[in-house]
Amino acid sequence: MQRLRSSVFSVPNLKKKYLNSRAAIQDTFFSTKDTFERHRVVFTVGTSIASVATAWFGYTLRHLHDTKVDQRLQSIENAVKSNSNIQHTEIRDIVAGSGGFSIPACVATAGTSLVIGYALGWKGGSWYAAKKFRKEQMKLLGQITPRRWQFLGKIKAKGLQFQFLRRNLTRSKVTDTAVQTSESIKPSGVVIQCLIWRQGLVCFVVQNIEEQNMANTPLSTILVILFWGLTLAAGRKLSPLSTTPTTLSSAPTDGICSSMVKTQGYTCEEHVVTTQDGYILNLPRIRVGESRGPPVLLQHGLFMDGITWLLLPSKQSLAFLLADNGFDVWVANTRGTKYSRQHTTLATNSSDYWNWSWDELVAYDLPATFKYVHDLAGQKLHYVGHSQGTLIALAAFSQDQLLNMLRSAALLSPIAYVGQMTSPLAKNAADNFIAESLYNFGIFEFNMRGVSVIKFLKDLCNNTGIDCTNLLTSFTGPNCCLNPSIVNIFLDHEPQSTATKNMIHLSQMIRGGTTSMFDYQNQDENIKHYGQPTPPAYDMTRLPNDLPLFLSYGGADALSDVKDVQRLLEILKDHDADKLVVQYRNDYAHADYVMGENAYRDVYQPLISFFRLQ
Repeated sequence: MQRLRSSVFSVPNLKKKYLNSRAAIQDTFFSTKDTFERHRVVFTVGTSIASVATAWFGYTLRHLHDTKVDQRLQSIENAVKSNSNIQHTEIRDIVAGSGGFSIPACVATAGTSLVIGYALGWKGGSWYAAKKFRKEQMKLLGQITPRRWQFLGKIKAKGLQFQFLRRNLTRSKVTDTAVQTSESIKPSGVVIQCLIWRQGLVCFVVQNIEEQNMANTPLSTILVILFWGLTLAAGRKLSPLSTTPTTLSSAPTDGICSSMVKTQGYTCEEHVVTTQDGYILNLPRIRVGESRGPPVLLQHGLFMDGITWLLLPSKQSLAFLLADNGFDVWVANTRGTKYSRQHTTLATNSSDYWNWSWDELVAYDLPATFKYVHDLAGQKLHYVGHSQGTLIALAAFSQDQLLNMLRSAALLSPIAYVGQMTSPLAKNAADNFIAESLYNFGIFEFNMRGVSVIKFLKDLCNNTGIDCTNLLTSFTGPNCCLNPSIVNIFLDHEPQSTATKNMIHLSQMIRGGTTSMFDYQNQDENIKHYGQPTPPAYDMTRLPNDLPLFLSYGGADALSDVKDVQRLLEILKDHDADKLVVQYRNDYAHADYVMGENAYRDVYQPLISFFRLQ
């Protein structure tokens, strides 16, 4: 699979390459110096032993060589004496230089042994340092249990700041415990620490640490958010290609229906849909009895799956409320999530399986799901999307797709643009090319669900008295209406995997402020895929004016920022007045729309009323 690298030699790109190269050289120098200083004894002893061993080996070979030469000379001398009167000294002159002591030869042997000795010593020292670093990483991630939890042990007064990786393919400088403290810098806001190692990249999000008891420390002062990009503990490098498919089944026997729906007394059926490019998607259907009301398709957002709509109690969850009101509810699950990890020809551990972005969700997942529901229900359907679920819907509608099967659409935390996004975690990850770094490392599945991390977060929430609803704050914005108990339920099921390529695509949107197809950062590749040197844009001005739309957005949402939503609303200013309902909740953030305990009253009831009018 071709790597995503830029080949456009513009002045800004050349300047960026120069700065990145200079920074990489500085990182390498300081990393090498730091490694040597911390393991000086190992390097010195290793170099000395390797040099002596190499010299001994060299001189042994030379002694054997001289012995062979003397034996040959003796045999020649005996043969010549028997046939002529040539003396011993004359024979030595004939083969002079074949043996004996030679200063140049000794110098060459000593120099060679010194070079090889230093090389072997440095290699051994590097191996030792890497082993120590790996051990500390495993302790940090909980894979090796220390005498006490060392990460929390590092949280002292005075403040803590970590350095964030700003360049691809470079390792941040770390100390013995893989974290670096700084008392000279007083941090403010969210600070990110990233550690790059051979298996991948792991990051932490930390804010100022004040002098107070940990039991009383609000989680807004220490945020460890799911180890952003936890490929070291949960991810893995994938093979370039595998054509062995996963075992196919008509429907999962332990899926969403059995685990989340039937236990609440609702009728539920597990369906599967195969997309045109071979992905097999899980599609549960929820009804009350044999209700044949209008179908509603629920589409979740990024890092989530269909359980998004079932996290709240049955009287507060949108999926159950729709079923109670007579709707035929279908719950979509995007490719790569827990219940949609099958393909007709590709294994999930192949890089080709993860070779997609949300472009493919627009082109394949959404059309396949729409058509399946439409054909089985026999009527047009309502659509509800949250976050990325709104993005793929708007992109499809702007291309005149699916409109013949659509009755109306409700968009919660609508995302058409993300250029004004204020989420510090998402913004920093995009600005520092974290997804691109992972991709270049061969990490094609973006998986944040590590067992040790989930356990740590649950223990943190259950045993420290911390309000863990703030876990989501630096990513979603300050949610107003989450019950603390929802976090444990959330961690039981989420977050879900996505493709690293999808994260690169979203990062491109954040940096560029536009909504276009995936940019391969290479004119030839873009021409190959799109027939033009730049990726085509999704033109939101092409949204039909007579399409019934319900939009609800929050004033505290850091992902679907108010300014970005207003940019969309400006495009919709000529929309038919009786076809557009816009709801603004000043106190709502991104997660409130799917996990807020007041959402059923504030958002879902008006949404259901809107559907009834269509």
